[in-house]
Parts: sequence; C-alpha cells; structure tokens
Amino acid sequence: MRFFLFIIGFSILSSCAVFQPKEFNGVSLNEKLVTESRDTITLKEIIKKNKAEKQFVQIFATYCPVSQDSFEDVIAFQKENPSINYVFLSVDHSYYDWKRGLESIKVKGQHYYIPKKGKGDLGKFLKLKTIPRFLILDKEGKIILYKTSSLSDKFKNKIK
Repeated sequence: MRFFLFIIGFSILSSCAVFQPKEFNGVSLNEKLVTESRDTITLKEIIKKNKAEKQFVQIFATYCPVSQDSFEDVIAFQKENPSINYVFLSVDHSYYDWKRGLESIKVKGQHYYIPKKGKGDLGKFLKLKTIPRFLILDKEGKIILYKTSSLSDKFKNKIK
C-alpha cells in the first residue's frame, strides 16, 4: 500500500515539472528577425555570431513601461559584466515603432526586431506571454536560464 501511494505521489509531483529546454529547436532558430539596418537575420546566425562568450538575451518592447524600467537594471548589470554579449529582441508593434523607441534606450548591445512578435515559432518556443523576459546562453549557445522576468540574484548567479 505504501509503495502504491509513493508511486501515485511521485507521478503527481513529476507531472508538475517545469519545461526548461537546454537548446533552441530548429524552427525557432530559423525564424527571421530584422536588424537595425533592416536586413534579415535568423536567431541561429545571431547565436553563431556571439559564440565563444556567454550571451544575455532580453525580449522586450520599447512601448512597455515594465521593459523600460528594467533597462536601469540591465545598464547596472552591463557595468558589472562587460565581457558578456548582449542581445535585445523586440516585439514592438512595427519596425518603425521599434526604431523610434530605440532612440530613448541606453542599453548597449545588438538590437533585433521580431516581426512575428510572440506569435511566431520563436515566441511559441519561448512560451512568450509577458515581457520583459531574460535568458542566458552559454558559450556554445545552449540555454542556461530559460525564463525569468527580472535580473534577480538567481539570474546573476547563473551568469557566473
């Protein structure tokens, strides 16, 4: 009887496991993003370009007040961690809104626009429902931290 209860309890607890992928799937890597100069680039190309260093990725929107507030923390984080590559992915309403919004953003790094916002393959893979969203990738492009909405101590410990 105890064994039976143990199996039932284990089944219930294991079904509540959190989805934490270690790498991006093929379709999310191949989603087309837009550079500041309006060229297209895939997430795969961005990750490859930044290999050899850890990568900080923030998904945001320039119009979002919570995203705007998070930039102060990101700037402080950048000062403490200058050797990391910073990638910013925007889900703004349009390319023009994004470009206009970038004028007021003081974070330094690579900025890209996601034309499909959270509805494309990348948004589905990330289960993107809220912004801002932060990820950490290792030197090989594998995901160290999949989902956090702030630069908490947990986030800072994962980057070391």
